[in-house]
Amino acid sequence: MDDAFHKLTSATLSELASALKDDEGSVGLSSNSLRQIVGSTLQIEIQERLSELQSGGWSSPQIGQLAQTIADTRKTLEDPEALFDLVLSGPAVEGVPTRDTSAVMHQLIEDAEEEVILIGYAVYNGKKLFERLARRMKDDGLNVWFCLNIERKWKDTSLSSELVRRFMHEFKTKHWPGDTLPTIYYDPRALELSGPTKASLHAKCLIVDRKVALITSANFTEAAQQRNIEAGVIVNYQPFVQRIATYFDGLKEKLLMEAK
Repeated sequence: MDDAFHKLTSATLSELASALKDDEGSVGLSSNSLRQIVGSTLQIEIQERLSELQSGGWSSPQIGQLAQTIADTRKTLEDPEALFDLVLSGPAVEGVPTRDTSAVMHQLIEDAEEEVILIGYAVYNGKKLFERLARRMKDDGLNVWFCLNIERKWKDTSLSSELVRRFMHEFKTKHWPGDTLPTIYYDPRALELSGPTKASLHAKCLIVDRKVALITSANFTEAAQQRNIEAGVIVNYQPFVQRIATYFDGLKEKLLMEAK
């Protein structure tokens, strides 16, 4: 609404608000007073905006309240750098921080208190990758569930139930290091022989306590987590993370099936 006001710092907005609230009727700040508050660079632009508001019927105290509201609202906004952070994995580039996706994933698992949701397309040799998660699931009672892609290989006409059985056997023997398995869900459309409804569960993300999420291009394989060039983002904005978790909750109810 007030682009001129948004050019002022929060402290300057509060100072302007105090001066305007003390003015008894019309917008009557002198040029000198206004310049002392907002500086010479913005003085003319702010004065023009004050005059526009006055012409529209706003009193000085009302304009002052508007300025204070803008300043107060800024204080409630999170620092974007605290809400989102890039995770870039791959060869080092001067001036650009990089880190292994696996290191980020392990730290998020370490910080988990109640629940870990993992959504992935490909898992390969996951015993080392999931070692800490399996231990925390056993020792700390974390609620852990996966959404994974169980697919039908080209020309494999086996029953879908047989493909799920094979996948779970491989997961238990090659990818999961503990005795207590997470609950695993899959999209049955990936097991269709062919047709327009055949699809893959291709998303890759890790959701912790429905408060923080890692959304990444990396599969849950050693190569993707530690050697490939991958890009992702950590999201600490809870409404955003809750939306992702709720989406997969809904898929569990309407589409996904539990692998047994």
